[in-house]
Amino acid sequence: MNYGMLKNAAWISLLIVLILGVFGAMRWLNYNEKLKVRAVDGYCPTGTKSQIREGIESPGHTIILIDTSNQITEEDGKLAFEKIDALIRDTLRTPFLQKISVYGLPESESAKPVRSGRAWCVPKQGEMADRLYENPRIVALDFRDFINGLQGEFELLRNREEADVSPIAETMAYLVERNDDLDSFIIVSDMLQHTSMWNAYNGGDLPADAAAGVCQGITQSGVLKAVYVYHIDRQIPAQGINWPAAGWQQCLTGIRAEELN
Repeated sequence: MNYGMLKNAAWISLLIVLILGVFGAMRWLNYNEKLKVRAVDGYCPTGTKSQIREGIESPGHTIILIDTSNQITEEDGKLAFEKIDALIRDTLRTPFLQKISVYGLPESESAKPVRSGRAWCVPKQGEMADRLYENPRIVALDFRDFINGLQGEFELLRNREEADVSPIAETMAYLVERNDDLDSFIIVSDMLQHTSMWNAYNGGDLPADAAAGVCQGITQSGVLKAVYVYHIDRQIPAQGINWPAAGWQQCLTGIRAEELN
């Protein structure tokens, strides 16, 4: 084998190494791209196979639940949404791309909760923009549009007619069962449970035995971590001053329960 042939073989070997290196780098970049948590086609992330394999958690699901069994005044609605807005802007409690849905309590014990509009994915706030390829002002405007849209859905449900019952616990259990990613509730309510199973107006401070199964339905998945309540003050003895009252503490055992106001 002469010198020229050896030189050509060396170049071929080097070329093969370079091709393999480029191929390996492309595979590595592609795999790392799959590990990025992002919305896909407008849908909130649920976790790719690669993310699950690497133990990367996707954002969860927050349901805003509005209780209009008694009228929520315009002032209470305004104050409640200010608290909701602040909670959503708190990225520790409501991370980027968290799924948000808005529901109203059903108007009877046998009805299903009323969902308003579609689910939302919490977008970036202006200060979260990547300045290399994102305009912080545009990102901030997109977040403002998201908040305005969410407030519109909130107002649609706040303005519903009053109802004779307030199946708060049953509705929470129903939604937990049907949303395996549900990790938090934001509830706007006086939290006066009023059904045949558990009636706070009749001095039912602790859930009746029949309610134990419903409360278990709220907690047993282990996914639900927090319940935030904007507590509407009805100024009646049955309500008490602070939330959670004893009955709700018992019902939400193991779950963070926090009053927002």
